[in-house]
Amino acid sequence: MRSRILPLILLPIIALVVCALVVRLAGQDPILAGQAILRGAIGTPRNATESLAKTIPLIMTGLSVALAFRAGFFNIGAEGQFLMGALAAAGLGAKAHLPWPFVLIGGAIAGGAWAGLAGWMKLRRGAPEIITTIMLNYVAIRIVEFSLQIPAAPNEPRGWLLESAGAQPQSDVMPPAAQLSPIVRDSNLHAGLFLALACAFGCWWFLFRSERGFLARAAGTNPIAARAAGINTDAQIQWTTMLCGALAGLGGAMEIAGATRQLGLTPPGYGFTAIAVALLGDLNPLGVLPAALLFGMLGAGGGAMERSAGIPSVTVSIIVGVLVCSAALLPRLRPKD
Repeated sequence: MRSRILPLILLPIIALVVCALVVRLAGQDPILAGQAILRGAIGTPRNATESLAKTIPLIMTGLSVALAFRAGFFNIGAEGQFLMGALAAAGLGAKAHLPWPFVLIGGAIAGGAWAGLAGWMKLRRGAPEIITTIMLNYVAIRIVEFSLQIPAAPNEPRGWLLESAGAQPQSDVMPPAAQLSPIVRDSNLHAGLFLALACAFGCWWFLFRSERGFLARAAGTNPIAARAAGINTDAQIQWTTMLCGALAGLGGAMEIAGATRQLGLTPPGYGFTAIAVALLGDLNPLGVLPAALLFGMLGAGGGAMERSAGIPSVTVSIIVGVLVCSAALLPRLRPKD
């Protein structure tokens, strides 16, 4: 156990050391930068709640990527699945005025269907999922743009989800019945945190304690041996892929219902960061939790570093890049059984 946990502890330390060297080479004080990140992430109760709020969508998208990778499906499309879940949630909440349980269920269904499309193209047409999921990300972005389109002239189409005033490319604010209750008043931290934690433990149980999880891992680890043992690998990949999309879509729905409370035009980027979260978490649902918290703290602390220390927040991207490269070394650092 110690030999498996030690690399997870060393990787963030290595990333911070490398980032400190880069900041020093840029003529800045790495200690001052680190202090600014910590203050921005956990320096005050409000900053800490913001870090936790940014952790919620990273948990959901990180689980989506981790489960898919375990099943042999390289899901690079969590961003698109997240956006489709958010789009469905905004439509069900802001337009149909349904309560939050239906908003979350609708988001999960939309994300699952979007991922299932990529799974179908892989299994029925042989299309590589790395390509199709990336392409579907951009299709999802364009669908959101179309849904929030502001007409430049009276005869141009108006986005079906555009706010009533039509002044900004965003949806109407979700009605109170469609919103998730805040955990801390006047903050973005909402009750979806508990649902995200439940999903993490549920995914861990599914992967390592259930028969279906074993079949999914078998299909992902060695599909030839799995087929020889009588496992329908295609079915395992297809339904696991839809489950992964449902997790990302649920994350998008929770973000709309709990944090932003309306759909905007700017892609959040959580689905792309989720790949790093899943890799750093060693593709383990429980490992995703601390990895998501780390990236949530980096996201919350990056802006504070730029404001207080005068160091560009892009430095956080350096830490993320080093973390991803370091996480790729996990299979080599892990002892062989």
